[in-house]
Amino acid sequence: MKQVQQTPEGPESPFHPHVTAGRSRAAFFGVIWSALHALVPTLSSAAVFFISALFLTPQDFGTVGLASGMVSFAIAFSPVAFGEALVQRSRICRRHADSLFWASAVFAAALFAVFLLGAPLLTRMSGEPGVRAMLPVLALRIPFELLAVVPNAMIIRAMKFKLIALRTAVAATVSGVVSVAMLLSGFGYWALVASQVLASAVICLMAFSVARWRPGRGLDVAALKDLWSYGSFASADRMLNTMKLDHILLGALAGTHVLGLYYFGQRLFNLLLSLVGGALSSVTHVLLSSLQDDLARSRDAFMIASYVSSAVSFPMFSGLALIAPELVPWFFGAQWAEAVIVIQGFCVVGMLASIGIVQGALVKAQGRVNWWFYYQLAQHVGTFLVLALGFGAGLRIMMLALIAKFIVLWPISIVMTARLLKMRPSAYVLNFARPLLAMSAMTAAVMLVSNRTADAGVAVRVAGQIAAGALVYSGAILALSHEQLRRVHHMVFPARRQAI
Repeated sequence: MKQVQQTPEGPESPFHPHVTAGRSRAAFFGVIWSALHALVPTLSSAAVFFISALFLTPQDFGTVGLASGMVSFAIAFSPVAFGEALVQRSRICRRHADSLFWASAVFAAALFAVFLLGAPLLTRMSGEPGVRAMLPVLALRIPFELLAVVPNAMIIRAMKFKLIALRTAVAATVSGVVSVAMLLSGFGYWALVASQVLASAVICLMAFSVARWRPGRGLDVAALKDLWSYGSFASADRMLNTMKLDHILLGALAGTHVLGLYYFGQRLFNLLLSLVGGALSSVTHVLLSSLQDDLARSRDAFMIASYVSSAVSFPMFSGLALIAPELVPWFFGAQWAEAVIVIQGFCVVGMLASIGIVQGALVKAQGRVNWWFYYQLAQHVGTFLVLALGFGAGLRIMMLALIAKFIVLWPISIVMTARLLKMRPSAYVLNFARPLLAMSAMTAAVMLVSNRTADAGVAVRVAGQIAAGALVYSGAILALSHEQLRRVHHMVFPARRQAI
């Protein structure tokens, strides 16, 4: 059922209420639209990434990674994540949206000025001359991303996932086409810089167009205080994930070559994770926020979303880890062979991180964003220590230490979600048994094809492994998921329950 938006008449008038009718159906189709929202930019980013890997060196990637890491570090200290507070809050008024917009605009102007005027100093501090010209250009992301905070929140709160997908598809297409054209024209790493800035610019313009929201003139400190409790921790959590301290640290300690290999593997990891996270993150957050007072329905929606996340992410990450040793040197060139161990390490982390997307959505929807922040803080401090202490031992040891750190801390997230849903942690973990079983069957099939095609060319062998793995996993997961499919059907088509 389509939600009718209330027309605000004053700063205290409630508007953009949570969807209350047909939420499960809206979420189901929202996942489909959000999958498109994730797929188009992922394909565009992948095209840019693959082509740039053919034209650029690890040092080029490292230089761009260092400069973008510095800009992301600055954005992390802005109120971007306060938009999540607008989504989670049961009731918002116009004064909340207007005040957040103008606060974001002030931050945008101040941060952009820092990079425009301070690029020489920041370059000397980084020790990498190549970032000086990049910083003022990459800093254009700041005003675009901050000005889009409120209109993006309005779109998500109304569960208008089709419009979100349209916005993102246009931005990804425009930035991707321009970036590839620049690579082919010999602009080098400036193509990667242009891709980031153009994507932020188009998303900002499309967000205002799609949301049909315009800010008022007022900035109310009391309204910002209403959003502070949730927004401050959401901002701190986002800070941890966007300021790229790992890039800055690794670049400073190990050099841009090692950082380039790390950035390369992490980029592939992020591309795959975005396919899962892009489809589930915003949908599960707004759905679970609207269900925050209904424990039974929250538990049911969370368990289904967790199952879907694992069923999609496990084969993607495990499959890439299996074929990476042959695929990467063949497809990207021998200069990227050292990145294989980094890719495999991030694949192991990715299987748990994809589940964490749904866990984070639940914790935040229940208003416990501080819990999730402290968990993420522990993960990032662990990563920082591993990189600082382990970079000299080589990439293999460093990645094994990162995997161990992630696995040791992951049970904390299980305890948090089980406590919020009032269920046993073991019952939650058993939810992933079927995807794990299907993944094991897929792994056996991939290894069998690899052994049988040992004398074939790399292209034939990799294609055979992918085809066999996809076929076996699809058949296994469908055979094992009858109960989950039935529950999804009941949620989306509740009127037909009696007929089933």
